[in-house]
Parts: sequence; structure tokens; C-alpha cells
Amino acid sequence: MQSPSARTSSLALILLLFTAFAHAAEATAFAGTWAMQLAGRNLLVLRINGDGLQGSLDRPGHVQITAAKTPGSPSIFSQIGEGVRHDKIIAGRLDGSTLHLTVQNASDPSDQDKFICILKDGRIEMHFEELPPNVVLDAFLFSRAPDSATVATDWDFGKEYSLDTPSQPNAAMKVIFDADQADREKEPINWNIVGRADFLRREQTRKLLADDALHTGKDFEEAAFVFQHGDQPDDYLLAHTLAMVAVSKGDAKAIWIASATLDRYLINIKQKQIFGTQYNSAAPTGSSQSTWTQEPYNRTLVSDALRQQLGVPTQAAQAKQLESYQDGK
Repeated sequence: MQSPSARTSSLALILLLFTAFAHAAEATAFAGTWAMQLAGRNLLVLRINGDGLQGSLDRPGHVQITAAKTPGSPSIFSQIGEGVRHDKIIAGRLDGSTLHLTVQNASDPSDQDKFICILKDGRIEMHFEELPPNVVLDAFLFSRAPDSATVATDWDFGKEYSLDTPSQPNAAMKVIFDADQADREKEPINWNIVGRADFLRREQTRKLLADDALHTGKDFEEAAFVFQHGDQPDDYLLAHTLAMVAVSKGDAKAIWIASATLDRYLINIKQKQIFGTQYNSAAPTGSSQSTWTQEPYNRTLVSDALRQQLGVPTQAAQAKQLESYQDGK
């Protein structure tokens, strides 16, 4: 028969072993490869070894994170690029179900970040452990990923990304845009019918904007085309604004519609267009023959070099286009 002291020692050993086993189980739950995605691409890849206390964190060589400006709004990620950095986890500590990690900058050993990791709904929530009290950043949410997962490198350095930015264009906006384009491909065009359809499409697009349903550059480019086919100066000014948003979201080819919308706005407020994107036809008084023109047109303000930067043809190319219109081609 064991003495009371022996039984106490045995119980203590069992408790110690059980605690060690529980900690090992908690650590194992963190083990594996995890990825945090932004706009449908891997921004961060976290690799944690079986003991939960070692591993690595791969991230872009440079990324700027801006805290939310208002409560409930997302953090902003920008200036993403400069390759991929492979940082090492140099310290780990398991505190109950919370994993504390210290990550060392591969390029600067003195630069270290401390994180708190929590398992929640099958994902890892990672928070910076040390932040000023007035700074609020979204948690980095990691999902399990293949061991072959890598950090994406096709980021637009000048674009701002947020965690709630969908990577896919809005399907409803695409339907509206496709209908807008299809109505202009049918010959002959009944402008009375198309005009009414254009009005309805603008109202549908306004609703999507009011519902904050447009997020990608493609969404805003398509919305710009819809309002470019409006009938009021404010329609064209809104179209120009939407096109600028599209460009800011990385849709470089939206720069042409940004130029065209400004030209159309200027002409409709009785000012001269400056890029030369607008061609109009009218029959002179007493004649049945239409004459094409770009007037009013300020040809000296913007150089051809700038036009080309904006996806707009040079004045020489525009003159040939005008001639082809006059010839009915």
C-alpha cells in the first residue's frame, strides 16, 4: 500500500503529465501552413512547426498598413511589393489556448514583431501584441493552406486594399453594362427605346452605388460607361468620378473613359473639350447632309504625349478618324 505522500506524488506527476499533454495538443492545433488572403491572393503565409513554438512568416518585402479611420471601417493595406520576405519565428509561448509569437525581420534582426494567435472557427486570428492604445487594426485571419502556398507578388504598388474588398466584380453591374453595350451594337438603333433603357440602367446603377455594392475597379469602370450615356452634365461628371475611382483601384485601362467623360462634361456645359474624344454630327441649316466635328475643342492645352498617357489617340490620328466619319466609313 502506498503512503499518503507517495500517492500525492503520483497524483502530482499525473497532473503534470496531463498538463503537458494538453499543452502539446494545443500547440499541435496551431501546427501547419496557414495563409491570409487579400483581394483573393495570399498576402501572408504562416508556417508553424508541430511544437507550435517555431516556424516562419512570409510576407511582402514592403507593405504599409493604415489603421481604420472610423470604428467599424477596415484597415487599409497599400504600397505592397518589393518581393517576398521570409521572416523567422524566434520565440513562442503557449498561454492556455493563446499562442504568443515573436517574428524577426529577415533583413534586420533588431526589427521584431510580437503577435498573439488565437484559434477560432478553424482559423487563426493574429493580432499585434504591442500597439499604441489609440491604434486599431483588423485581426489577420489565416485559413489552412497547402504546404506549397506562397505570397503573391502581382500587387499594384499604388493601389489601396482592404480586408473586405471583394476580388470578384459585381455580377449585377456586369449585366447592366453588357445590356448598355448590346443596345449600341444593334443596327439600326432606335434611340427613343435605348434612351429609356439608359435611364433605367442609370437608376439601377445608382441603387448599387447607394448600397455600397460596387468594389472593384471593373465595377466602377462599367458604372462610368453607364453614366457616360446619360443626358445631363451631372451624369457625365459622375461618370468621370466613377472612372477615377476605377483607376485608383488598379484598373489602368479605365483612364480612357476618365478622359472621355471629362470631355463630354465640358462640351455639355458649353466649354471646349481638351482630349478630343468626342465627335458629333449635325446637318447644317437647309442641308440634309450631316457634318462631323470635334468642336468646340481646345487643341493646345493637352499635348499628344499626355494624350497617349491617357489612352487617347494623337491629334493626327483623330483627324484621320474624323475624315473617315465624313466619308461615312
